[in-house]
Amino acid sequence: MTNTPIGFIGFGEVGHSLSKGLRSEGSLAVLAYDIDLKKPDRKHRVVARADDAGVGLCETIAELTEQCGMIFSAVVSSASIAVARSTAPHLNPAHVYIDLNSTSPQVKQEVGRIVEETGARFVEAAIMAAVPSFGHRVPILLCGAAAAETIGLLAPFGMSLENFGREIGRASATKMFRSIVVKGLEALLLECALAAERYGVTERVLASVGAGYPGIDWNKLAHFLLGRTAIHGDRRAHEMLEVAETLRALNIQPLMSDAAAERLLDAARLGLKSRFEDKPPKSYHDVVHAIQELQASTVLSQSSPTRISHRE
Repeated sequence: MTNTPIGFIGFGEVGHSLSKGLRSEGSLAVLAYDIDLKKPDRKHRVVARADDAGVGLCETIAELTEQCGMIFSAVVSSASIAVARSTAPHLNPAHVYIDLNSTSPQVKQEVGRIVEETGARFVEAAIMAAVPSFGHRVPILLCGAAAAETIGLLAPFGMSLENFGREIGRASATKMFRSIVVKGLEALLLECALAAERYGVTERVLASVGAGYPGIDWNKLAHFLLGRTAIHGDRRAHEMLEVAETLRALNIQPLMSDAAAERLLDAARLGLKSRFEDKPPKSYHDVVHAIQELQASTVLSQSSPTRISHRE
């Protein structure tokens, strides 16, 4: 497998960052397929990412699997099972299929079942930190019988991979329960800033929080997290919905997770991603002001009377 390219299904932030880092480390060939290649208004973004990373693009999943022995699924969490089903007819025992998506343990287990029925080997992967900060060196937990093989191939290219055992679900469970804190904090900071900006006291509020919890620059953290909320709020909200489902399966009422998901979704529905042209703003002030403007324009459009033109 070392002489064959590795492939990415889905070439957004995760696929681009990981593949660019891998390409920078040596001669490992990387190919990618993304459904946006079929969408005229989005194709240029995928092509630009591929050019930047030195990655070849495939027109179909079949073309990708024919050339690649190791396949990474890096799509939105809600598409994880559907992508596995679409890929399954093109898999065989020579393939290793690695699911990087932020889904529940139950979803990972279902994806694993779909993959292993083809004879291919399945590896569950859980990304444990922000990809933009670490690139291809981001810590990733792996579970499954082929975890050691995956580490053996990719660790020499600088990836930070940990064999977390054979049982599928443990890696995603670790990530899910971490998200309760990380994305819950993101939602809390957003709600705090939305209110505090009205009085111009956000920086003072966060400085006061820092006095009680020393060692963290809370203003800097808010700039980073809310900048990511502006671009990835929809995806991160759906990750929290996955967390909520995981908790329900454990008979734990997801009070905080549901609330965090709704707060993130509320911002995402306004179209912040388009507002900032897919580039994370550097300041939470920009995020809050954009939300306020978008909310105001939404209210105005809803309250404006419908104009009826009469033709003679």
